[in-house]
Amino acid sequence: MATYEEVTDSYNPDDWKKDIISGRIICVAIDGSDDGNKAFYWALDHLVKPSTGIINKLALLTCTPLNSSESVKQECQTLLKNYMALVRVANLNIPLRAILLRGDVRTQLCDIADELKADVFVIGTRGLGALKRAVLGSVSDYVSKHCECTVIIAK
Repeated sequence: MATYEEVTDSYNPDDWKKDIISGRIICVAIDGSDDGNKAFYWALDHLVKPSTGIINKLALLTCTPLNSSESVKQECQTLLKNYMALVRVANLNIPLRAILLRGDVRTQLCDIADELKADVFVIGTRGLGALKRAVLGSVSDYVSKHCECTVIIAK
């Protein structure tokens, strides 16, 4: 089970109940990095476009360790609010959630995707080489192997 909080004013439960059968829930992991930006814009350009005719719901996700300071938590909330503003500036009138997860980023991302019943999960990559990825692992590798929904790794 994911440990999280909604960022203020980003979530209307009624919006997430409407058209649940015809809607598509898209999760996007963001962290403020260039790779997180690529994932965000890839999702907007390829999945969230209103011209698809599909009613999309977008969940923006970021994560902090359980023991992180209040200032780190506030930075993450600000990050989510900035991305929410980008969605609004793009005139995308879609149900939007901004979720600050707490704990191990890999497991929390998979848990929240399952809880939200996500159809697609978009995540960036750090661009690790094969050896480093094998030794260190990566969040995107973990999510792609453990998430129940389709995972797109934006490069």
